[in-house]
Amino acid sequence: MRLLILLVLTFGIACSSSAQTLDELISKSIVARGGIERLKSVKSLRMTGHISLGPNAAGLLIFEAKRPGKVREELQLEDKLIVRTSDGVSGWSLNPFSEKTGPEPLSAEEMSNMEQKADIDHPIVDYKQKGYRVELLGKDTVEDHVVYKLKVTLKNDQIRYDYLDANTGLSLKWEGKIVSGGKEINAQSYFTDYRDVEGRKYPFHVDSSSEGSDIKQTIVFDKIEINPAIDDSRFGKPTAPETTPKP
Repeated sequence: MRLLILLVLTFGIACSSSAQTLDELISKSIVARGGIERLKSVKSLRMTGHISLGPNAAGLLIFEAKRPGKVREELQLEDKLIVRTSDGVSGWSLNPFSEKTGPEPLSAEEMSNMEQKADIDHPIVDYKQKGYRVELLGKDTVEDHVVYKLKVTLKNDQIRYDYLDANTGLSLKWEGKIVSGGKEINAQSYFTDYRDVEGRKYPFHVDSSSEGSDIKQTIVFDKIEINPAIDDSRFGKPTAPETTPKP
C-alpha cells in the first residue's frame, strides 16, 4: 500500500496590493502573524486532526515540533501507526505498511523537508541568518486570488515557492519537491480556514497533491496547541510496536 504524507506547515505573510520590497513584505508578515515576540515565544507546537488519503483511506494525525529543529509526525491508519521523526541532526521513518519491520534513517532530501517543517517561525523569518535566499517574483493568481510569489532557496539549493494573498497576507499555496519511494517529485499544498490561536494565525484546512499520483490528501486540524510539554525523546528514533500473533 502506497502512502503519501505531504504535511506541509506554512504560515501567513502580510502584504498589500501596492508594490513593496521583499524586506517590507517580510516585516509586515511578522506583525500580521502576531509580532516577533509572539513568534519567538512559541517553543513547541502540537497540531492534532484528521487526514484523508482518498475515498478509502483516512486516519488520525499528530504533528509536533520543538525548538531547535525537532519534529515528529504520526499517522494512525486503521490499526497501524506511521511515524517520522527528526531530532534536528538525524531522522527516521517507521512504516508498518512497508517491507521494513523497524525504523529506517531518512535520506538527505527527506531531512531537508523535515527541517522546513520544524521551522516554527517560517523559512522567510530571519532567512539571512539561516543562510537562505528569498526572491520576490511578482504577482500571480491562486484560485482567483491575487498573490505575491516568493522563491525561497535553502542552504542545500533546494527551492520552494510560497504564494501569499495580496489582500489578507496569508499563505494560500506552497509548491516544492518531496521524496516518495526514494524519488523526488513535485508537490503542492493549499491552505484555508485560518483561525486565531493565542494571537497567531494558523490554517486548519490543508489540501495537498503530487504529480504522478491520483491521491488527493486533505488535513483538517481539530486542535492546535502552543507550547505544550513535549519530551525530547519523542523526536528520537522510534521503536517498532510489539505485535501479538493473531489466532
